[in-house]
Amino acid sequence: MNKILLLGDSCIDVFIYGDCYRLNPEAPTPVFTEKYRIQFDGMASNVLKNIQSLGLDADFITQKEEIIKTRYVDQKSNYILFRIDNDNHINHSKSISLIDSLDFSNYDLTIISDYDKGFLNKNELETIFTNSKLSFIDTKKPIDTWIKTASFIKINEAEYTNPKNNLDFMSTELNDKLIITLGEFGAKYNNKFYKPPKEILVRDVVGAGDSFLASLACHYYLYKNIEDAINFANLCAGQVVSKKGIAFPDEKLT
Repeated sequence: MNKILLLGDSCIDVFIYGDCYRLNPEAPTPVFTEKYRIQFDGMASNVLKNIQSLGLDADFITQKEEIIKTRYVDQKSNYILFRIDNDNHINHSKSISLIDSLDFSNYDLTIISDYDKGFLNKNELETIFTNSKLSFIDTKKPIDTWIKTASFIKINEAEYTNPKNNLDFMSTELNDKLIITLGEFGAKYNNKFYKPPKEILVRDVVGAGDSFLASLACHYYLYKNIEDAINFANLCAGQVVSKKGIAFPDEKLT
């Protein structure tokens, strides 16, 4: 049986690549000519793909409803012109029954990739943290006391500065749990900065947070050193952003 459990909202990431050679005469917008399109499993499903690319595997629980994110990309510059999200309503009652039936004692690591699309609510997340031996979460929900029993929390800089967060609680209670990603500057943990191992040529940031979460959690699960895990996650995320589109780290843990 797998010792890793992954839970979270998933989507299909569609990339439509094309050219923009002229402006729309009807409005100040580019005229987009589609050349080709590709699609990937996104959000929590992308975290799973990253776990597998590292040489591990996980039991995975996500919603049944389909969520689609469609990006229109200028193929020459790799610039995303705009994104269209089709967020179907998630039947939340299905996730409740799934969590109630889980035996968390079967898992040594629980990873939560919470994009706040309705699959997991705060009460369920508290239950998951309480029953998990070790838990890592990346969440789009505002941070408050509901997250206090998580082992570690991965959050990007923009989310960290969200005024909806309980900033006093974060600064006093979560200092040894929060790993704040800083893009090309690496990450911050417990008032210490962790720089990437080398300068990164950023080509595409889509999916980088998923790669960082998977690499961070899996490395810590195996070796139990959070500083080494952050450095490894920086390395993996750097490899991912240097590639076009959804990509995976070159590193292996097994």
